[in-house]
Amino acid sequence: MEPDAEVGNEEGWLFVLRRIGLAKLAAAALSVGGGIWLFLGILEDVISGDPLVTVDMMFHKGLQGLRVPLVDHVMVAVSELGDAAVTVPVFMTVLITLLLRREWRSAGYWTVAVASAQASVKLLKFAVQRSRPVSIYEGIEIFSFPSSHATLSIVVYGFLTYLVCRGRRRAAQVRIAGASASVIALISFSRLYLGVHWFSDVLAGLSLGTAWVAFLSVAHHLRDRDTRGFPVLWVVALVTFLTTAAIHIFLHHDVDIVRYAM
Repeated sequence: MEPDAEVGNEEGWLFVLRRIGLAKLAAAALSVGGGIWLFLGILEDVISGDPLVTVDMMFHKGLQGLRVPLVDHVMVAVSELGDAAVTVPVFMTVLITLLLRREWRSAGYWTVAVASAQASVKLLKFAVQRSRPVSIYEGIEIFSFPSSHATLSIVVYGFLTYLVCRGRRRAAQVRIAGASASVIALISFSRLYLGVHWFSDVLAGLSLGTAWVAFLSVAHHLRDRDTRGFPVLWVVALVTFLTTAAIHIFLHHDVDIVRYAM
């Protein structure tokens, strides 16, 4: 390697370390590498029919044996928070807000994050063609791997959390990240409880989404010199989320209860 190239590489790494910090860079690398490794491992097991598939069956039967009507209503409502009727308005509202604020780079990353995640899920469903535990869907959604609810929830709410938390105090970051993580975890669990996904479907979606969010967050942070964040996004996204969720649940809950019935 030429001396100039070595100097350039060294300066590049120093820039990355200065911009992100060693601890955050290590966490991001672990999230990206670990997420990809876990996803590929699950994919291999699903294709080859390894013991993970047996665990899927045990997990599914165990949860279905615990279902009760009251919890069914709660879990259906939680699952509806991850439906396109909620995530699409949140995506569009955030995108419009970023464009109005002339945050072109952030708008681009936001669009790439969500659109590519959606496309990846569709392609994987078509390629793997794994049957769901129950047959209540049509089209490409008859296939279960990976879970689109898990993947899209972590990408939409996870990357939004990154955009909102930039420049905020540590305590605020923890509260916002905790709220987002809770929503993502509940949506993911609801898909298992309702019996429409195998455990490995959800785990694969979460690992894929985590890797993608971590990678794009680092890439965005390195290119965007404005670290003040976008506090207004949290208000806009929260109002949109609560409003569309309330409307969606009100209009579709009774139908979905029947749809997800044991």
